[in-house]
Amino acid sequence: MINSERLHRLIDVLESIRSPNGPLHEQLCTQTTQMSETTMSHGLQVALRHWDRPGLERLCAEETPHLTGAIVPRVAGVVLGGVLPPSHIQAIAYPFLLGASVVVKAPASDALFPKLFVESLGDGVVLVDRAEWDDATDTYDAVVAVGSDESVRAVRETIPVDRPVLTFGHRTAIALVDGMDWTAETVASLHTDVTSFDQLGCLSPREIWSVGSFEQAHALCVALAEGFSGLAERRSLGLPIEAAIRTQRELSVLHGGSVFGPSDLSWGIGLVDGGCWAGTPGGRHVIVRRLSSLDQVAAALAPLQGHVSAASLNGIERRHVSEPLIRAGASRIVDVGHLQDAPPHWPHDGRRPLAALCRWCEIE
Repeated sequence: MINSERLHRLIDVLESIRSPNGPLHEQLCTQTTQMSETTMSHGLQVALRHWDRPGLERLCAEETPHLTGAIVPRVAGVVLGGVLPPSHIQAIAYPFLLGASVVVKAPASDALFPKLFVESLGDGVVLVDRAEWDDATDTYDAVVAVGSDESVRAVRETIPVDRPVLTFGHRTAIALVDGMDWTAETVASLHTDVTSFDQLGCLSPREIWSVGSFEQAHALCVALAEGFSGLAERRSLGLPIEAAIRTQRELSVLHGGSVFGPSDLSWGIGLVDGGCWAGTPGGRHVIVRRLSSLDQVAAALAPLQGHVSAASLNGIERRHVSEPLIRAGASRIVDVGHLQDAPPHWPHDGRRPLAALCRWCEIE
């Protein structure tokens, strides 16, 4: 059911992307305009940590029982959004492993990585423009769409209702820390979660919730700021995002909030006492929100219902917070420092990676 020749081809290509010495890694990092070379390199190494031979073989082993009797797609359409290689890899790799002919439309914001990836995979996957993709919608047996909520809904509306469609819209992640139980290692792990890919993806937390006293939350901010202070100036994320970052910071200062970070907005930390999730525009900016107890988690998650991708915990038992997190959309709960290294077998948004692209029929 899973195409073994394609599996081995995918493993080789991903090794070249993940490894700092790989030619695709070097080409992508030196040519990208989305972020600095260092940021892209570090992000690829972290995010693709488990997309190696053991990780992909585990995906195949876990999915195989769920593919018994499946009608696999012969042709799969893929629409990519955003600028992050990991999300593009996931969207293309899953139908590719099922043996489908994969037709890919690259996002306007990033033509570089999809082109490199598609060309490296070779036979079985092709890159087309929007008109070509749209003209073939009736031929797709399954579709994967990545982007904003609006864009993936628009794609869904063009596909016949009987076809499997996986849509991955806007999501975010969140970190929860016991205010009495964090260490320097915790801070370093949060640093990785927050700064990878300049917070451009759904696995980047825009808020860290410190459960305990306000003094403990403030101490966590100070420790995070010390770690962030060594960050190099990042590339601009575009006028709308940069303006939103500056506005949020100025409003925080105006209302007497505690704000940490340089004037060039390379990074920033805002301390907030209580309330519900509000998030940041990204760009290595995060809110540390103090919650007095875990009883406040469910209410604080209210604005995020359906939009939590994953959560990381430190010093907090999963059984105490898993239900509200899952009900808010989380399909992955991990220790801090591991938000960005989602494995291939991750049931993204609660769906099976390969089986969700197939169809079944009961023949009596």
